[in-house]
Amino acid sequence: MTEQEKQTPDEKARQLLSRLSIYAKERALSNRELAEEIGIAYGTVRGWWFFRQGKAAHKPSVQHVQRIAEFLESKERPEIYSQRLEARHRANKVRLLLLLLEDELRWFRESDPITRDEFRKELDAYDIGYISSLLTMLTEEDKFQRWLALTTARFNSFRKRG
Repeated sequence: MTEQEKQTPDEKARQLLSRLSIYAKERALSNRELAEEIGIAYGTVRGWWFFRQGKAAHKPSVQHVQRIAEFLESKERPEIYSQRLEARHRANKVRLLLLLLEDELRWFRESDPITRDEFRKELDAYDIGYISSLLTMLTEEDKFQRWLALTTARFNSFRKRG
């Protein structure tokens, strides 16, 4: 367990506020300008400085602590932050595609056998297997790495069929 993982929520909040204070001082930002840059109300940001001095009444919420951490990361390590944003964006796209897929497969499940056979003729079983196995591997990195090393399959639906 790293030192950061051992921190209490209050210690983590104080550490992030300390980093945020340094960030603001280095750029000569007022509390109002800092609040605007973070996207949090000025009164809220101003109150955090009291928390840093040990007054728990102005402790940042869990959501604000997360926002501060992401803000600082975006400024200190922009390349990693942009990769995380990209990952979240793509995960949302996959989530939407799964909703669409579930809707189509519900239709398939509720159809009669003749309709399902016609539907099957339009799809490539190899591609279905590929996508199915890849979706299974999304949940754990070690499984994904093994799958990646062992699979020779590729998605072929849009290639010409012989």
